[in-house]
Amino acid sequence: MEQLETTLILFEIEHDDCWSKLTSDHSVTIRTVFAKPKRNEYILGIDEIKVAKSKDFKDFLRAFKKDKSVLGITNVSEVDKKRGIYRITFKEKFDHMLMSALNNYTVFYFKDLIRKGKERLIVVTPSDEVGSLKEELESLGKITLFRSSYISLDSLIPTFFDLSEQELHSLTEAISRGYYNFPRRINLDELGNILELSKPTIEEYIRKAEKKIMMKYYNEICQLDLLAKNID
Repeated sequence: MEQLETTLILFEIEHDDCWSKLTSDHSVTIRTVFAKPKRNEYILGIDEIKVAKSKDFKDFLRAFKKDKSVLGITNVSEVDKKRGIYRITFKEKFDHMLMSALNNYTVFYFKDLIRKGKERLIVVTPSDEVGSLKEELESLGKITLFRSSYISLDSLIPTFFDLSEQELHSLTEAISRGYYNFPRRINLDELGNILELSKPTIEEYIRKAEKKIMMKYYNEICQLDLLAKNID
């Protein structure tokens, strides 16, 4: 069986024909939560916006609504006002947009960060599509960073079957009963009594589950770090 070879691409683009240019003048950091092209007519998007002050968000939103690449906003919500996190659901034009370009390729993994007038993305795609994707990106704007390396899809996609039945049950009970609350609403002795397990046994199940989850999430953290860090 021929194995599919996949490549991780890290690139940064200055895309003038897009609302992302507004982040040059506004103190915001934005990431895409969801983006779906609709019949080559528009792109439906949900973006998360991080700001230091609520005024920064209001100023950006005002400019965002007026941008020619934005067709309309359908929802604005506060995710965490104290931490300055908001979400917007909107429609943007289809032509000459980054998401419409990516829609032409096989994208297994996608993460982005938009700030200071630049869109930085991590994309995983079949290796034989990298060249044509780069050419299409160059037609959209100025590429200020482009790096690629081979990667295994298994390192990015966690398996649903990682946790044993005992680990899964112990962890879900721990979460639902407040073991991870601060302060904790239940300790291991109490949790063990409920599940009819000894403290060492319940502790072992939870720690094994935590390790598996963190090891899988570690790769995700590495990708997020690549998006956020300064690269010369």
